[in-house]
Amino acid sequence: MLVDVIHQIQVISTSGDLAVPFAGVTADSRDVGKDDVFVACPGQRADGRDFIRDAIAAGAAAVVCEPPPPDDLPAPVILVEDARVALAELASALHDHPSRRIGLVGITGTDGKTTTTHLVAAILNEAGIRAGLISTIAVGVSGSLERNRSLHTTPPAPIIQEQLARMSGEGVQVAVLEVSSHALVTARVHGCVFDCAVFTNLDPEHLDFHGTLLNYRAAKAKLFAQLDRGPAKPWGRLAVVNRDDPNSSAMRSASSAPCIEYGLSSQAAIRAEIISYGLDGTTFRLITPDGDGEIRTRLPGRHNVLNWLAATAASRHFGATIDDVRRAAAEFSSVPGRLESIDQGQPFKVYVDFAHTPQALAATTDVLRRYSWGRLIVLFGQAGHRDRANRRRMANAVVERADLAIITSDDPYDEDPQEIVDDLARWMRQAGWREGRQFWRIVDREKAIHFAIEMAEAGDCVLLAGRGPEDETVIAGERVPLVDGDVARAALARRGEPSRRS
Repeated sequence: MLVDVIHQIQVISTSGDLAVPFAGVTADSRDVGKDDVFVACPGQRADGRDFIRDAIAAGAAAVVCEPPPPDDLPAPVILVEDARVALAELASALHDHPSRRIGLVGITGTDGKTTTTHLVAAILNEAGIRAGLISTIAVGVSGSLERNRSLHTTPPAPIIQEQLARMSGEGVQVAVLEVSSHALVTARVHGCVFDCAVFTNLDPEHLDFHGTLLNYRAAKAKLFAQLDRGPAKPWGRLAVVNRDDPNSSAMRSASSAPCIEYGLSSQAAIRAEIISYGLDGTTFRLITPDGDGEIRTRLPGRHNVLNWLAATAASRHFGATIDDVRRAAAEFSSVPGRLESIDQGQPFKVYVDFAHTPQALAATTDVLRRYSWGRLIVLFGQAGHRDRANRRRMANAVVERADLAIITSDDPYDEDPQEIVDDLARWMRQAGWREGRQFWRIVDREKAIHFAIEMAEAGDCVLLAGRGPEDETVIAGERVPLVDGDVARAALARRGEPSRRS
């Protein structure tokens, strides 16, 4: 009954009989079922209060909203100061606060969140600690992962709490959650009791939402502030930060929890000495307060060494050892859509990668440039509603490393994809590149991928950047099926190259 949990949220006032069933909670009136509580949250483009009557007509047992409520509602109404916080609190209460029963790791930063999330789970499982995860691309228990269909890096609070409860019921001991800055600002992880918070790095991104880099950094720091909240659990609390990133100080100062630093710096407590690089992986010496060991990972690049260090620091908090890291590194092949090879026997390389920020695009192209003896052909764009200032930085990242480029659409949402492409082209020209000789504009992404693969010659390397494993693109608010890897395979087949799937 709703009356049994209402004391667990911060309430201004109530009206109507709260002795009603409480079967679920949602902020989307289209998802309301019988006996659900509808929480009318304010949004960037719409106010949830405008959909209260639709939710009641769909079977909502009660309504939660910020004042003022609509008049004469035929359902109980609960007024709160912050509807998003109330949504998270109700979702947690509905599932009896699952994050109080299992360990919880939160991972935030601009780049590397998804890979680090998967690496932490892999190490923990090698250590015999049953782990689950919620990332941009997957949700569930290792060995039984499902696609994250929420269209959010961090799903809405009801999905998070439902998944954590499911994991708890399946014997998960530690869950690993990828936490975006949007999720922290909009209270999606409010009520989650974290045992470990990890910071990867910070680069200007999402400034259209946050306004300034300072606000963006402050949003990330909210995860570390949350370490100080909630009941104690057996592991204690730990902050894990990247010593190589100057923004780490803001994360450390946001929490009273003990802190451990990782990085390539000789001053980091958990650090690496890189022994060898290659497209097929990296070997490095892992140095920790518990001892040293050689790690051979199948993930290429300096940035992935940092991801392994972050994952080592977090998993060590729950009892994992260097031997567990070594075994995980030997077994873990890749995260879908992160430098994923598309191999059908063609005499050139094709990779799909999620790199969609200047920092990530530079890191990925650095790796491919180092090991490509032919031309490096980069297909890229920028998603809609992202920091426009990054367009110049993305163009420069490509100009400084690639030989040829195709500028195309990348999840424009309701922005005009042609305008985004034209803006990127302007920066390419300003950097000295010639259109039609060194770069091309092809807004249709499927056509652009075919074009990139058609121009490739023996020894070349083609990078399809920006979308990774995503299977839908959003254009003018409409979801359109599109998988970069599948389009690339079709383009390779059309070239008539010999077929040999990897």
